[in-house]
Amino acid sequence: MVVASITRESVRAAFASGITADQIINFLKSHAHPEMLKKKPVIPPTITDQILLWELERNRFNFDEGVLYSQFVSQRDFELLRDYAKDLSVLVWENPPKRILVVTRSGHEEVKRFWKRHKRDT
Repeated sequence: MVVASITRESVRAAFASGITADQIINFLKSHAHPEMLKKKPVIPPTITDQILLWELERNRFNFDEGVLYSQFVSQRDFELLRDYAKDLSVLVWENPPKRILVVTRSGHEEVKRFWKRHKRDT
């Protein structure tokens, strides 16, 4: 008989290696003790749910490259550039009270050109 311990760290290590929660659960089902195979479900729901939750936890963040714009002189300048980035669909994040915004790496050049034109014309 083999007894194993499934921990958050061990499951996260598997995720880091490219193994999914479904693959872990299917492995546990296919290698379950014959007595466990007589039960329905084979793996207790608390175990499968926890493995799935750990996977959701890991996939909660998406990392994308972006360019930060800050130190706007006025709220009007911030809103102008933010609205332009929104119109281009390149705005990733904004914090109006602090006048900070992030645009996608691919949208940076166009936003920068717009900002330079605006500053030159005003």
